[in-house]
Amino acid sequence: MVFSKKVLLLMMAAFVLAFAGSAFAAVKQAAKAGSDSVGVIDIDEVTMSHPKMKDIRQQMSKLAQQKENEAKTAADREKDNAKKAQIMQAKRMELVQEQQKIMEPIFKDCQQAVREVAAKKKLTLVLNKAFVLIGGIDITQDVIQQLAKKK
Repeated sequence: MVFSKKVLLLMMAAFVLAFAGSAFAAVKQAAKAGSDSVGVIDIDEVTMSHPKMKDIRQQMSKLAQQKENEAKTAADREKDNAKKAQIMQAKRMELVQEQQKIMEPIFKDCQQAVREVAAKKKLTLVLNKAFVLIGGIDITQDVIQQLAKKK
C-alpha cells in the first residue's frame, strides 16, 4: 500500500477528466475560431513541476506509511482472512480519499494557471496534449512559469 506514482497518475487522470466535460462544447467554438485558438498542455509535467509538489510527495508518502501501519495493526487483530481483506481495502480507500484532498489545491493552482495563460494568449480551448495528434499551441512551459510566480 506504499504511495506510488500510479496513484498520483490516477489522480491526475481524474483531474484531466474534470476538464473533459466542458471541453466538448469548447471544441466546437475553437473550431470556428481557427486552430490558433487551441492550446495544448502536458498536465503531468505541469503538475509534477508545481513548486509545492516535493512537499506534497513527502506528505503523501508519510500518509501512505501511516495508513499501511494502521491497516497492518488492525488486520493483525483479525483471524478471519475476509475481514482482513476488508480492513486493507478500507484503509486503501481512506488513503486515496486523503491523497485527493491533499492534491486538490495543486490541481486548483494548475487549473488557474492554465486559465491565466490561456487568457493571455487568447486561447479558447486547452487540451491535454496526450490526446492531440496534430496542432495546437503548446503552453506547458508558460503554465509552469505562471505557477512558479505564485510560489
